[in-house]
Amino acid sequence: MDKLLRPVLVLNSSYVPISIRNVKDAICMLILEKAQTIKSLDNDFIRSERLRIPIPSIILLSNYFLVPRRSLKPSRNGILERDNYTCVYCGKKPGGSKLTMDHIVPRSRWLTTPSRLKPSEFNSWENLVTACKDCNSIKGSKLLNELGWKSPDSFKLRPKKTSFLHVNLSLAEKYGWSEYLIQGK
Repeated sequence: MDKLLRPVLVLNSSYVPISIRNVKDAICMLILEKAQTIKSLDNDFIRSERLRIPIPSIILLSNYFLVPRRSLKPSRNGILERDNYTCVYCGKKPGGSKLTMDHIVPRSRWLTTPSRLKPSEFNSWENLVTACKDCNSIKGSKLLNELGWKSPDSFKLRPKKTSFLHVNLSLAEKYGWSEYLIQGK
């Protein structure tokens, strides 16, 4: 791989990883004093007639840049984790492969349900819950109040952590970034 195309982890001035750039971009930021090298690759340099610059692996920006918040879209794994791999209706833990995703307000009832009784979006964290196959079959296209079931508490929760930057673990280990990345569970 060309030295100038190798990836470089970019940290905000508060040491939060915000992007991955290539060596060429990183060196430009270093020369313009917009960043400083935190970690460089051993015994590997970019040379010119007057300069000898170690190839950076991690750079730290000189100024603080606000990291934009990302909204995390609901996914099967996200809903399963949020609900602790438990059916929110009966409390059983049959295992991830035996759990289903249930819409609290089903598609067939979405248009006829008053706005005050439903979330703003159909496929949202607020409308999706984990249910065992038996409970999901019993519920079908009914609303919870029609069955006399309580509304589960977990459906109101969104994930606590959202990472701005997702990095492959093998890439992080290869370039020595692991200590600067937030590790999940």
